Amino acid sequence: MDVAAAYAARERLPIRFFLSAGLFETGRAGTAGILETSRQLRDVLRLEGYEVAWREYAGGHDYLIWRGALADGLVALFGKAE
Repeated sequence: MDVAAAYAARERLPIRFFLSAGLFETGRAGTAGILETSRQLRDVLRLEGYEVAWREYAGGHDYLIWRGALADGLVALFGKAE
């Protein structure tokens, strides 16, 4: 069972999510990559009623993207609402 299916099958929990993926994190040889599976998880979580902050970056699976994603995630989860 993948992560998206696991959340779809259980009772909703009182948590929020921040998900991100690089536009170049695609699958190879017919398999889904991080970008595709993260989009699927985002959609399932939203359908289940979870609050999900989502970001896509023009990059791959590397430190340059993680540097920005970490800051974006902290602001999305702990920043003040305007």
